[in-house]
Amino acid sequence: MPRGGSSQKSVLLALGRYSASTHMGVARFASRHNWHLNCEMAFSGRIPEGWRGDGIITVLDRQEDLVSFVRRAGVPVVDLSVTRQDISVPRVSGDHRAIGQTAGELFAERGFQHFAWFTTRDDPAAKLREKGFLETVKSQAITAESWILPERSGRRADEWSVKSRWLIKRLKAIPKPAAVFAFHDPEAANVLDACLLGGIDVPEEVAILGVDNNPVVCESVRVHLSSVNHDLEGLGYAGAELLEKLMHGGKAPPNPILIPPRGITERRSTDALAVKQQSVRIALEYMRCNYSRLIGPDDAAAEAGVPRAHLENEFRRLFHHSMRSELARIRLQRAKELLLGTDLPVADVAARTGFNTAQYFNNVFRRETGLTPLSYRRARGEER
Repeated sequence: MPRGGSSQKSVLLALGRYSASTHMGVARFASRHNWHLNCEMAFSGRIPEGWRGDGIITVLDRQEDLVSFVRRAGVPVVDLSVTRQDISVPRVSGDHRAIGQTAGELFAERGFQHFAWFTTRDDPAAKLREKGFLETVKSQAITAESWILPERSGRRADEWSVKSRWLIKRLKAIPKPAAVFAFHDPEAANVLDACLLGGIDVPEEVAILGVDNNPVVCESVRVHLSSVNHDLEGLGYAGAELLEKLMHGGKAPPNPILIPPRGITERRSTDALAVKQQSVRIALEYMRCNYSRLIGPDDAAAEAGVPRAHLENEFRRLFHHSMRSELARIRLQRAKELLLGTDLPVADVAARTGFNTAQYFNNVFRRETGLTPLSYRRARGEER
C-alpha cells in the first residue's frame, strides 16, 4: 500500500538541474498513470524536507544536501544524469556519446577538416560528448582540438570578458574554415559572442553547433544557432517509466538506459560547406539535395562539370573515401534521422532516402551498423 493509504503513487520531482522539457516528459507520464507529482523543488529550488511518498525522480549533481536527502528517503529513485557515478542508483540518461557523434557527422558531411570542442564543464556527460565528437571526425581531421575552460568556484565580475578573450585567442589561431561544437546552447552562444567580438565571420569562417535546441537561446542571437536535439522530454518520460516499474517491485536494468538524440535543427550557424574546390562543393551540394532520388557518382560529376575520375580523386584526398561512400553516408544519416524521429515504416524510409528497395536498404544498413533498420529503431529507444 503506498504511503498515505491511497492507490495513487506520490512521486517527488527533485531535479538538481531544472529542465522544463524533462519536467514535461515526467508530467506526461504522471498524467497517464495517475501519479501525484510533487514539484515543490522545481518551483522553489528548495529540497522539501519532510516529504513522504513512493518514489523520486532526480538529477544528482554536486548538491550534497540533495544526495543526502535522496539517500535518506528510503524509496525507489531514478537519476536522470551520469554526473554522480559514485552513487549506485538506477539511471536513465541522454546518450551523450551519440550526441557528440551526431555533431561530428554533420560537420564531416560539410567537409570540415579543422574542429574544436568547447565546454566549461568537467563531468562525465561532457567527456562522453567530447569523445563521440572527436572519434567521429578523426578520419578527416587535420586539426581537432579540445577547448576546456573550467568554471571558477569564486566568480569574478569580469568572468564573461575573461572567457570571451580566452575564446577569441583560440578562434583566431585555429585554421579556417573551422567547426566548433559546444557542450550546450549557452556555450555555443559564448562561442558566437567571441566570434562577433573578434571579427570572425559565422558560419563562413567558423561554424557553430550547440545542444538542446533551446529556441530562447538559439533564435535570439545575431546568427541563429544550430543545435543537436537532445531528447529531454523523452528522457523524463523514460525515467518515469522506469520508476513506475521499480515502485511495483521490478528490478532495475544492469546498465543505464540511454536516450538517443533526435537529429539536428539546423540554422544559419552551420549553413556552410568547408570545401574550397568548387567542383567538390557542387557535387556535395548536389548529393545533399538529391539523395532521395536514384542518383550516383556519374550524376554528381556531370552536375559539377568535371570527369568522374578527377572528382573521385578529390573526394578520396579530402574525405578519405569514394563519392559512392559519401552518398551512402548521407543517405544512411538521413535514414537514421527518419527511423528515430518518425513512425514511418521501414519501406517508406528506404524510399525517401534513395534506396532502390527495402531489402537493399536493409542489407546496406545492416552492413554499416550491424543492425537491421527496425532493430536500430528499437535499440535506440524509439519503440520503448
